[in-house]
Amino acid sequence: MTYAALACRGLVGLVFATAAFSKLRGPSAYREFASWLAALPVPLARNRGVPVLLAAAEVAIVVLMAVPAAAAAGLTLAAGSLAGMAAGTVVVMRRDARVSCRCFGPSRSPLGARHLVRDSLLLVIAVAGAVANVLGAGRDAASPAGIALSLAAALIAATFLVFLDDLFALFGSDPAAGTSRSAA
Repeated sequence: MTYAALACRGLVGLVFATAAFSKLRGPSAYREFASWLAALPVPLARNRGVPVLLAAAEVAIVVLMAVPAAAAAGLTLAAGSLAGMAAGTVVVMRRDARVSCRCFGPSRSPLGARHLVRDSLLLVIAVAGAVANVLGAGRDAASPAGIALSLAAALIAATFLVFLDDLFALFGSDPAAGTSRSAA
């Protein structure tokens, strides 16, 4: 279970590190994020404290992931954040709003089902990681090769999830581009 917990921590930590960096890389990036959030058709998103709270939670998650003794708390905070993000995406989808996903910086892809699936998958991974961490992560002797493989798997999976919109655009099924490779 040590390797599963480590892979979950690495994946969730990398995804939230990317999300936090995209919002906090400069004053203009943060202002763009806050404006985008306030424009969402989600009542809570209009509260001025929400962008600060969300960015702070993302940074806290990254810090907690880096501290083995605090990893379960970080994964729990991540699960709560992801549940909120998924709920917000459902509201946007139900209201048929065409707003871009700004989870990892500027994007033309509208929030939709793939973002809901991504957040739900990350939620399951965060919960699984928290459970694995509590049930015995760290009790098993970890080999350097196992640690390296766990972190490599986390990096590959995080890259896929962070660049999900780009992958859809690359393979011709990006709704923002208005084209589909299968229709060509």
